[in-house]
Amino acid sequence: MFFGLRSIIMISVISFVIGAIASIVLLIRKVKRADEYIPFGPFIVVATIIAMVVPEEILFEGIWFVFSGQWFLG
Repeated sequence: MFFGLRSIIMISVISFVIGAIASIVLLIRKVKRADEYIPFGPFIVVATIIAMVVPEEILFEGIWFVFSGQWFLG
């Protein structure tokens, strides 16, 4: 709870997005198979470091941009 509720939610969302992208890349490049485990801890650590370095407003705007679909609509 060191970061606060808003930052923890952002860290969770960022770690899920990074984990999903990395998992898709690993599956496409056939480094991992669909039945193998991919550890989630490193993605949480990377997301936490990003949350510590990047200002909260920029993270929130980036998450809002991605999940609102504005990048898709142009």
